Amino acid sequence: MNIVILGAGELGRQLAWTLCDKQNKVVVVDAAGSHLERLRERIDVMTIQGDCANVEVLRSAGIAKASLLIAVTGNDASNILACQLAKHYQVERTICRLSSAHFFSEEDGYPPATAGIDDIILPEEECVSRILAVLEHQSLVEKLSFSHAAAKMCAFRITAYSPLVNTRLRDFADKELLKKVRFCLLIREQKLIVPGGDTVFYSGDEVYVSGENKETNILLDMADPSQRPFSLIVVAGATRVGHKVITGLLETGKTVRVIEKDIDTARKLMDQLGKRVMVIHGDATEKDVLEDAGLDNCDAYISTLGDDEDNILSCVLAKKCGARKVICVTNKAEYMDIVPAMSAIDCGFSPRLVAVNAVLNLLSSDTARVHALLHRTHAYVYEFEVQRGASVCGRTIAECIPPGKGVLALVLRGEDLLPATGGTVLQAADKIAMIMQPQDVPRIEKLFGNRRFF
Repeated sequence: MNIVILGAGELGRQLAWTLCDKQNKVVVVDAAGSHLERLRERIDVMTIQGDCANVEVLRSAGIAKASLLIAVTGNDASNILACQLAKHYQVERTICRLSSAHFFSEEDGYPPATAGIDDIILPEEECVSRILAVLEHQSLVEKLSFSHAAAKMCAFRITAYSPLVNTRLRDFADKELLKKVRFCLLIREQKLIVPGGDTVFYSGDEVYVSGENKETNILLDMADPSQRPFSLIVVAGATRVGHKVITGLLETGKTVRVIEKDIDTARKLMDQLGKRVMVIHGDATEKDVLEDAGLDNCDAYISTLGDDEDNILSCVLAKKCGARKVICVTNKAEYMDIVPAMSAIDCGFSPRLVAVNAVLNLLSSDTARVHALLHRTHAYVYEFEVQRGASVCGRTIAECIPPGKGVLALVLRGEDLLPATGGTVLQAADKIAMIMQPQDVPRIEKLFGNRRFF
C-alpha cells in the first residue's frame, strides 16, 4: 500500500515506524527538517520537507498514487485542507487528526466527509477517557473495551496487602470466578510472563485480566480490599488535555483542584468554571505548591503539563507528598519504557500512543485488526474474526492455536462472551482477542482466513 503521512512529530514517527514494519511504501512530509532527520535515524523511509497543505509538496510526495493519507500534523486546519486535496487526487482513504470534533456538525449537514475526511482521530479526548477509566479503582493501571459492550481487559497492580500475594494461580480462592476471568499476562520487573497454574503472585506485579466488566470488577475488589472511592483529585496544568480531564471529573461529581503556573490561564479557568474548582497559582514541580494544593489528603494526582520532564518530576513529588494514585501524561517515545518502570508513578498515558492505536484500529482487514498497543508494555491486542471455511472452524483452541505465539484473552460469539480456554470450539464469525507481537500476526491470521493484513 502507498501511504503518505503528514507530520513527523512524535505521532507521525511512531506511525511511520509501525506501518513500515508492515512492508508498506511510506512517504513522510514535514515542514521541519529536524523532525525528518530524527525519523531517518530510526528507519529507512522516504521523506519530503515542505508545507503539508501545499499542492506541489503533496504532488512530490506521490499523492496521486497514494491509497492512504494520514494527516497528523499539529495544525488542525492544515490536516483538514490536506485531506481535501487528497480526495481531489482520488486518494482512496484519508485519516485526519484533530484536537476537537467541533470542526464539523452532522446535525447541520456538515460532516467530515464534506472536507474529504473518511476518519477522524481525537487523541486528546481518547487519552482523557483512558485516564478517567483508571480512576474507577485504586489498583487499576489500564482498562480496554472491546466491540462486545460487556467485554473488558484490565491491568491492575498487586499491592503488598493483597490476598493474592504469595498465592499460586491454581490456588485462587474463588474457583467460579476463575472460570469467568482470564489471567492473560503478568509484568514483573519489566519482564512479560504468561501466567500458568504454578505462577505465584508477588507484590508489585502488574496483571492483565479479561472477562465481563462485572466479573473483572469483582476480581479488582478481591485483589485490593482496601479500595475506597476517589473524591478529591488534583490536576496539574490547564492544558488542552488538562482542561478535558477537569471537565470530565466535574461531570462525575469529583472535587477538583487545579495547579496552574500561568496567571492568565489560571484566571481564564476560574472565569469558565467559577466556584466548581479551586485554582492554585504556582509551579507544580515545586513541593511547597503541591503541599498548598493538599496532596497529603489527595485521592489522585494527574499531571498534564506541557513538558514531559515536568510531568514526571511533578508526579514523583506528588507521590512523596502523599497522593494515593499518581497519573502522568507524556508524549515522547523515550518515556514509553521509563514511566511504567517508575514505582512513584502508578499510571502513564500518552495521547500519541492513543492516536497510534486509533489509526491502527482503523487499518483493519476482514480477518484482523489491531485493537490496542498496551501502555504498560510493548505488546499489542489484536482482534481476529473467524471466517467461514477457515481451518480453525469446528476445532478447539488447543488444537489450532500454536503455543507461544500469543495469549488468548477473549472469545466473542454474538452477544455471548466465552472463556478463552483450550476446550472452546471455534465457529465462523467468532471474534478472538489475543495479546501478541506484530511479527506473529501473519502466521496466526492465516488460521482465521486468507486475506492479507494491511
